Amino acid sequence: MSNDFVDTPNGTYAIGDVQGCFSALEQLLSQVGSYDFLWLAGDLLNRGPQSHATLAWAYAQQNGIRLVLGNHDLYAISRWAGIGKAKKSDTLAALLSDRRADDYFHWLRQQPLFYSDGKLPWNLVHAAVDAEWSLADAAGHAEEVQRALSGKNWKRFLRGLWESEAPRRWADCRSEADAQRFRVAVLTRARWVREDGLYSWTNEAPDTSYLPWHERYFAQQPAGKFVCGHWATQGLLVQERLLALDSGCVWGRQLSAARIDRDPATIVQIQCNDLSTIPVPSISVELETIRHA
Repeated sequence: MSNDFVDTPNGTYAIGDVQGCFSALEQLLSQVGSYDFLWLAGDLLNRGPQSHATLAWAYAQQNGIRLVLGNHDLYAISRWAGIGKAKKSDTLAALLSDRRADDYFHWLRQQPLFYSDGKLPWNLVHAAVDAEWSLADAAGHAEEVQRALSGKNWKRFLRGLWESEAPRRWADCRSEADAQRFRVAVLTRARWVREDGLYSWTNEAPDTSYLPWHERYFAQQPAGKFVCGHWATQGLLVQERLLALDSGCVWGRQLSAARIDRDPATIVQIQCNDLSTIPVPSISVELETIRHA
């Protein structure tokens, strides 16, 4: 039986990775119709051809959206800041040359890596949350990153993130710089982790001892419901405590939204064109295939 968590007559919708596919976002929002708030699960930018229009739209809509940063968003901020070279998948040229780019990116770098509104039971993160972290811990770790990224030494912080690889478990952090790399890696990049807390930062699991981050989290933590993106090869995943919404729009699959102010959440999807600039991951998902658990 449906239940309204809060009084939002037109609904609060969470949306998966847009990745510069603004035409698809417009089409999805036309399917959604009226809404009160949008939660965006990160990776708003890059790979798709319309990062410029996407960020301009988000900046204009900032009072009605809640956004967490993903790994591609951090990459875009680094490119704007002159930190690091363009990757082969970079599609940011039009955005970076816009006369309002400074306004857009100064706003973007203020955004969090973890969000909860205190009303809905869902928590928004781009990639993952470590199983050793309570919800309060996760919020605190994300605030440490947000404070650094929005502070006066934010460029130094970004450079430091890329100077070396993140430790693969929290216990291996030997400095605050290590801790920040680990926080960012978990919140924006993580997929696979072992039972002992050792992460792999790769796209594929190195071996069968690794499991999806959310399986370990839910086995260890009794509380916490998450909306996330990041994992296109996993696809749309709908569970009691998880809405994984990266359904691979930029790869020619779908862009997905979930209405999250009602229980159960309802899914809205549109079909996308393949707008990627690098080979498509080896996975096939039909539009109507939604895995429930």
